Amino acid sequence: MVRTTQLLLVLLTLCFCLSRADRVVLDKRAPPPASGSPSQQHQTSSQAPSQSPAPLQPSGNSTASSIGANNTLSGNINGTMNSGGNNTNSMGSLPTSASYGVTVQVGYATFLAPTASKSVSPLYRVDANENITFSWSYSNLLVRPANLTLAAVGPQSATFIIAALNGDATSYVWQLNSVVPKTPLMNGYYQIQLYDQRGPTAIPSPGWMMPQSRLTIAFYTPESYRPITNSNYCPTCFYSAAMALKDTFGPLGIGFGIACLTSGLFIYGLVY
Repeated sequence: MVRTTQLLLVLLTLCFCLSRADRVVLDKRAPPPASGSPSQQHQTSSQAPSQSPAPLQPSGNSTASSIGANNTLSGNINGTMNSGGNNTNSMGSLPTSASYGVTVQVGYATFLAPTASKSVSPLYRVDANENITFSWSYSNLLVRPANLTLAAVGPQSATFIIAALNGDATSYVWQLNSVVPKTPLMNGYYQIQLYDQRGPTAIPSPGWMMPQSRLTIAFYTPESYRPITNSNYCPTCFYSAAMALKDTFGPLGIGFGIACLTSGLFIYGLVY
């Protein structure tokens, strides 16, 4: 019994020694603990990937900046073209001579006054006190005219130069007392023409003003009332002639009617 007890003690001692040795080996293999609390270590490890180094700035002009510059340049050019076509740009900023491609529309002027209907042209008296106001607007104009001519072409191709205007003019008042008496205005229709320094037969060109001749006006000469003083004038002559015709042919008509009726009755009696 004593021997058995001694054996158990020896076994327990060996087990205790072996466990101690394993613990010493494990302690040697484990890494040394980091400074700070575990929560601080976790924060440090989670923030580490977000702190990336700042990108290096390229030296010189980059491709993006050059593309932006080109876009800005093309935008300025397109803006100038559109503003000139829509007449939002001032006439003073337009060139007096330029050449454009066939994709650019032809400029033209539209008369705003006088206004005409589809069937009736504006009518004016040939009178020294008469004034005619012309006004117009521009569209798709990219070349400013050096000068403008406003003219009227009447019957038998008689041409009246109404005025020579600046290239940026948009209205004019024609005073008929300025018409030379040697070449007076005649009754009839007049075609109003508006053209630049190239003349009324200029070929339409992109951006340039096309000659305008779509407005037509008419003139007439008023006449004052003159009462008739001739002795042969007889306001009641027609009435008197009708009464005389009635008095002359009335009895004849009645007699002819009675004769026709009598003849008819006689023929009816013979037949039936």
